[in-house]
Amino acid sequence: MVFLLFFVAIFAAPSSGQSDAGTYNRIGTIRGHVEINNTELGWVPSPGQYLVFQRVGCKKCLVGINADSKGDYKVSLGLGKYKLIVYQPTPPLEDMLAPSQARYVEVCSAIEEIVFDIALVPGP
Repeated sequence: MVFLLFFVAIFAAPSSGQSDAGTYNRIGTIRGHVEINNTELGWVPSPGQYLVFQRVGCKKCLVGINADSKGDYKVSLGLGKYKLIVYQPTPPLEDMLAPSQARYVEVCSAIEEIVFDIALVPGP
């Protein structure tokens, strides 16, 4: 009986390599361009802009990235819905998302990249 339980435990449990096999199929990519409405120049790229993606329903599930020197960004996230959070880097800390900017993006596929451009407005 002990041998049978040992045999079942050894062969029924998945190996650690197999349990992670589907990981890459549960990650998708979001890319886009970040622009800010400059009061003198109009819409211009926002290089180095810090962006936070928070998984909906999980306050601790945060990914922070910076846009590159051209205002472009690319991030890989687990499948799910994310809230975009962008605040001014210095006080007063205020929301910078433009009123027309979508605040949520959903990663539905590991195959297709999602294009999610971001429009910001400067604080006072």
